[in-house]
Amino acid sequence: MKQTTHYFLSVILLMSSSLSVSSEYADGAISERIYFIQEDGRHALVYTTSRSDFSTYSLWFAKQKGYTAENYLEDFYYLYPNSDNWLAEEDDKYMALKLPYGDFASLKWVNLEENGRLQVDKDGVYYFRNWNEEEEEKTAEGHYGIWNSPSDFKQLACSWVFPQNLEPVTYLANQKGEWKQRHNTLTYYGQSVNDLFFAIQYRPTSGDAYNALKGLEGEGVEVEQQPTGVKMTLAETLLFPSGVAHISDGGTALLDKLAESLKQQTALNIVVAGHTDNVPIGAELEKRFPTNWELSSKRAINIIHYLVAQGIDEARFEAQAFSFMHPLASNDNEEGRSKNRRIEIMLTDARQITNTTQAQLDNADAY
Repeated sequence: MKQTTHYFLSVILLMSSSLSVSSEYADGAISERIYFIQEDGRHALVYTTSRSDFSTYSLWFAKQKGYTAENYLEDFYYLYPNSDNWLAEEDDKYMALKLPYGDFASLKWVNLEENGRLQVDKDGVYYFRNWNEEEEEKTAEGHYGIWNSPSDFKQLACSWVFPQNLEPVTYLANQKGEWKQRHNTLTYYGQSVNDLFFAIQYRPTSGDAYNALKGLEGEGVEVEQQPTGVKMTLAETLLFPSGVAHISDGGTALLDKLAESLKQQTALNIVVAGHTDNVPIGAELEKRFPTNWELSSKRAINIIHYLVAQGIDEARFEAQAFSFMHPLASNDNEEGRSKNRRIEIMLTDARQITNTTQAQLDNADAY
């Protein structure tokens, strides 16, 4: 079995007063799990709680090579009750953490991609399942997914709280339950259930814009769906002659088509960024563009002016200039430099995440 301790749904729960459970506690437990999906769509902060009449509560973890009991505790941000009383019993596959009460709560940062549970297709659509039949084994008792022993969950609720840049598309479970969507939160409510398997599909809220702009993709035009929006990359040669900021006739024809799509996507803000290679501005152009900073800035601004003239609200725009600071390829040869001379247009939801949050996402693996 692959490593599973960093992902909460792989934690196996066993309610018990010892390693076995007496029948007087057969009514089961009431449990809730809330997945706070992050803006990258690949990580989540997961809160879980369970309440029961059991005298103790044991958590069973799939063993991870080199892990001690303390290592499993370190994976939690919050754990109630605060206990490190580990059971002496363990087998070849599992380690148990015994809590001294029948109630349990925890908070944990998880990577949704572990064990192949999350897949993202070429169009930026996310497909998540809480148990991967091809990669993960059932327990000796035949349990999988979210399960409880010795009895079923009396009540179980699982919620997915999506950020503003993501939205649920489809959802299903292997057992009967009630689904409810409130705002951007999707919840499954089940009674007398066990061995729960979920499949959730979600996508960026800019998915409609991505589908529309894919029609413009071609030579020199790339369209990419990202978690926080749609990125459109235009080669310099499509819009500008070399060293010039004035849009060419061919460039205006392309921008006319883009403008028609943008008029239909009024909820999206538009960031236009200019990029150059690292070749210094020639002597004849130095008076107009002292450096590549000025050239990349002017190109971005001219594109914005043109799109505004086509009827796009100027309040939706932001201009950025990066000069040669963010190359896509090496500037040591002409092939690489030609890739670096480009315009990037990013369409983002108006309710987009802050720079601080993005910085946390960029370093998500450090959590």
